[in-house]
Amino acid sequence: MSSWWAAGSSAVRRRCTCWRPGCRGCACWSGTACSRPRLARAAASSGFLAPWTTVSPLHGATSPMLPVERYGLEFYAGLHEAGYDVDYRRNGLLWVCASEPAWEQNRGLSWTAADPDSVTLTGDRITELTGGAVHGDLVRAAQYLPSGAQVTTAKVAAAMADRITGLGGVIDTRRPVTGVRADGGRVTGVDTPTGPVECDSVVVAAGAWNAELLRPHGYFLPAVPQITSRIITEPIGLPETLPVLMLMGTLPDEPGGGTVLWVRWHDGGLLWGGMYTTYPRNVLVDRPVPGRLDELPTDGVLENQRVARAARYLPALSRRASIRVKHGAPCYTPDDMALLGAVPGFDGLYVMGGDNELGVTHGPGFGRALAEHIALGRTELVADLEPWRPDRFAGRFSTQSEVLVPVSASFEQLVVGESAA
Repeated sequence: MSSWWAAGSSAVRRRCTCWRPGCRGCACWSGTACSRPRLARAAASSGFLAPWTTVSPLHGATSPMLPVERYGLEFYAGLHEAGYDVDYRRNGLLWVCASEPAWEQNRGLSWTAADPDSVTLTGDRITELTGGAVHGDLVRAAQYLPSGAQVTTAKVAAAMADRITGLGGVIDTRRPVTGVRADGGRVTGVDTPTGPVECDSVVVAAGAWNAELLRPHGYFLPAVPQITSRIITEPIGLPETLPVLMLMGTLPDEPGGGTVLWVRWHDGGLLWGGMYTTYPRNVLVDRPVPGRLDELPTDGVLENQRVARAARYLPALSRRASIRVKHGAPCYTPDDMALLGAVPGFDGLYVMGGDNELGVTHGPGFGRALAEHIALGRTELVADLEPWRPDRFAGRFSTQSEVLVPVSASFEQLVVGESAA
């Protein structure tokens, strides 16, 4: 059995379905993963790790993603313990609520279901935990999840490449998939610039470029790309022990307290961004995704900086410093659930995507679950893949603009704390 995974920026032939740091090959199959079209890169990944959906008002304590999230947290910790330099830091996640409305919106979430050791902090305890970076006396309260962590995704990719080659895999760099080959409803291989490759199954996991690979076969993937941006500052002397920060309620007079910002330590400076809804958030809806995203407009970055200037409780966020900017295009789905499983109408064709900007935490678990499903017909990580079936919407959506309607409503509920209706 041979399989191709249309995923990152290289071709990989591998034998292990789970990629756990201690694994020595848990299933007898081989496959290849190759890059998305034109070697495009979405470089705005923040590298945050947390049980996100469990504390989300869209899912809560019964979230089916909880075992996937726990697996992801353990996976990256395992890479670190195995000696890989992935910039792994388990400094926790601190949900900072600057205003009373922001705190009221968040205090009742399923914090202990996500992390039994979660605690509420105020005042000096916030200041102490952040090494003085956050002035606790200037915010209402914060919720701390010790299980939160961070990694640098580029280093994770290098570590995975090392593990794959160590297990006998072959990485064929710069060999993008330009199309999926099928005959009579059965996958027969993939096309690449250096010629076709025959295989029995294909997993399309190319992020915002998934739609481009599936569209020629008449299949619409119910996901919509949403632009996000990250800002990286030069070193400004911040403590390496700084938790990952989620900042809410910075502008209490605006809906939802203003754009929610996320912040983490990065090489002595900050890597940060925000959940902005301004232009160019929807600029790629129903449009071709370019091979590079570095020339997208920076209006969203300016919105993030506007909110950052109001965050007096975190002075480093608006400190004058040299910055670099990266853009990405994570894909969102109508029900805030990823798309994982078989593509209807094609034997041997699978998709993994639409993870609503949570792919770093969920990726290891979803990768394991889908690989086991393909190779073994079952997976031990979750009961089954039903919650994430790509065909669960029964053809209700035929354009990304249609998908955007429920996505926007969910985003409003998530950020503002009330239904968009």
